[in-house]
Amino acid sequence: MKKTEVKTGVKAKKAEVKASGEAKKTTKTVKTVKSAGTTKATAVRTRKAKVVKQEPTIEEITMKAYEIYNQRISRGEAGSQADDWHKAVELLNKGL
Repeated sequence: MKKTEVKTGVKAKKAEVKASGEAKKTTKTVKTVKSAGTTKATAVRTRKAKVVKQEPTIEEITMKAYEIYNQRISRGEAGSQADDWHKAVELLNKGL
């Protein structure tokens, strides 16, 4: 009986993560099996990498809240800074 060696080498194509939140490419893991002088590489598993959504920064929220404040004042509507802030967070999380 011949002994079979199994080596797991990660020869994976890694996806570039973009700050824009685009979906990542598929990642592949390759397993190399050596047996009786021959080497064979086979794909073991293919999976989609998780997409992580970025939370808006304080600066982005501040700028959006200021825009909302200016629009609200120009329309003559009543409101508060907290209302503008919460609306800015909501809009930025929706991607508008």
